[in-house]
Amino acid sequence: MHKPLFSYHCEMKKSLVHSIIWLVITYFLFMSFSLFLPLGLALGRTIKAVVLMVGLFYIAGWGLTTQLLIQRKHPVWFVISAFLLIFFFSVLRSRILDSFPGPFINAFRLAPETYIIRPRLLQGTIIRNGHAPFIASFLLNSAILIFATLLRLYEHKDQKEQESREELQHSQEAQILYLKSQVNPHFLFNTLNNLYGLTYSKSDLAPQMVLGLSDTMRYMIYETEQKLVPVEKELDFIHNYLDLEKMRLSHPENIRTSIHISHPRSFIPPLMLLPFIENCFKHGAIGKEDDGWIELDIWDEDEQFYFVCKNNFQTEKPGQPIPQGKTSGLGLSNVKKRLALIFGDQYELRIIKQTDEFLVSLQFPVFSKKDEL
Repeated sequence: MHKPLFSYHCEMKKSLVHSIIWLVITYFLFMSFSLFLPLGLALGRTIKAVVLMVGLFYIAGWGLTTQLLIQRKHPVWFVISAFLLIFFFSVLRSRILDSFPGPFINAFRLAPETYIIRPRLLQGTIIRNGHAPFIASFLLNSAILIFATLLRLYEHKDQKEQESREELQHSQEAQILYLKSQVNPHFLFNTLNNLYGLTYSKSDLAPQMVLGLSDTMRYMIYETEQKLVPVEKELDFIHNYLDLEKMRLSHPENIRTSIHISHPRSFIPPLMLLPFIENCFKHGAIGKEDDGWIELDIWDEDEQFYFVCKNNFQTEKPGQPIPQGKTSGLGLSNVKKRLALIFGDQYELRIIKQTDEFLVSLQFPVFSKKDEL
């Protein structure tokens, strides 16, 4: 399984940050040592000190913490190993650097002549200076190990959260593509049914419907592969679809539309409105009764897109509305899922069924950029 691209960028960024931090620490250590030592000795002592700090930091954080806390979850073994590691690096630091912190202890070292004049005092000083560097080193190493452990645990937690977000996004994108792909054959099935009716009756409108279907299919094939499409293109598609439907109607004027878009170059998800319009023809009275009608109101305001669709419908029995199951087809179910996946709780969908009217009101935010989703 290939490593996700975001993980690679995170690793590169993390490596760069770590490198900069160690360079800063090296610089300040060198400047501190150079106040008490010649530049050559200061540089040597700085390199040794930084190497020890880097070794302890990554062994503790990316060795012990990763193996014993994150992967194997053995906190007891981690504490024991951490103590031994601190002790080892404390002895190693005392041996390599001779004393700690080097320049400050060196500043108080006895002069060479003291070795002859006051040997007892010298002996006591060496003993005290031997304990002091080890204790100071032990405390410093403990702080380094604790910081490395906490940083590694935080990075692991952040990495898991990022991977979860990435997996969720990929899952949502796959679901959206799947749901959108189901809309296309649904639309094609309905339109071909209408075309069949015209060709069966040898209507002169059949060639024009074929041309209109070609235009709509071109949009669905080449444009809707994008996550977002311009509002104006989506509305052109709806106009084409309505024109196709009007060809088979005896009263096409009963389809009334009101569209007022102030930002036609803003972006919305494609094929989001079509299922609602399809249901008006599939379940409504339009085309089945002379008084059947459909009303569409579409507008935008304050970076919000508004869609209101109303139609009257036939009832199975006089005075009773049709069953709820017949008002919701595959397309309507899919668009509800798409809305939830894309907008979360940032949209509002209301479906109201009255005695002989059906109303759909939809509101969701528009996008200002094509790649914003």
